[in-house]
Amino acid sequence: MAYLPDNLTRDAEPLGRTLLDLFDSGDPFSRHSSVLTDTYLAAAIRVDTYATHIADALAADTTVIEDRSLHTLYSYSLAALLQKYQTPADNAITWLQQVGTLAGPAADRSLWLRLPPDDAIARAEHRQGHPYSDEQRAFLRYVHDAYTTLAANDADLHVVDVSGLDPYDTHQAVLAAVDDLILPAVDSPTIS
Repeated sequence: MAYLPDNLTRDAEPLGRTLLDLFDSGDPFSRHSSVLTDTYLAAAIRVDTYATHIADALAADTTVIEDRSLHTLYSYSLAALLQKYQTPADNAITWLQQVGTLAGPAADRSLWLRLPPDDAIARAEHRQGHPYSDEQRAFLRYVHDAYTTLAANDADLHVVDVSGLDPYDTHQAVLAAVDDLILPAVDSPTIS
């Protein structure tokens, strides 16, 4: 099994690092003035991630757990499209899924670990070690709403409600959500 952390915490090859640097505007919630720029850069980063970190592992029959993938790209771009451009959700999702086809194959199972938005924001602020601005918090609420819209329109995105769960129970909920993808355990011979 291989775990691929999110873009902020993983190593990247020179091309991937250049793409990540282009993507970084200093504000992780309002990267550039164009949703097109953000979406296509995010797709290019995913293409690089797939080519350099995922494809070989999958070819070797390794299970890959990717922290943040296509649905993260979709949710942030959808939030911008709904908030700034008042794009109808169906049209926006269709366009994002078309862009997603350029970004490499989707996961066999995509999970959204759903928390109430304010709880998710508080956890993110704790991880980052600083509070977010009111504008950043407002945008993250739009991202939560975008995930809700995606989950209602995309059967490939499975919602796992982790409200109030501790890490152990969260782990158990995730295992239950991917149970049909896990190989059955090999029975041990009985010793008499």
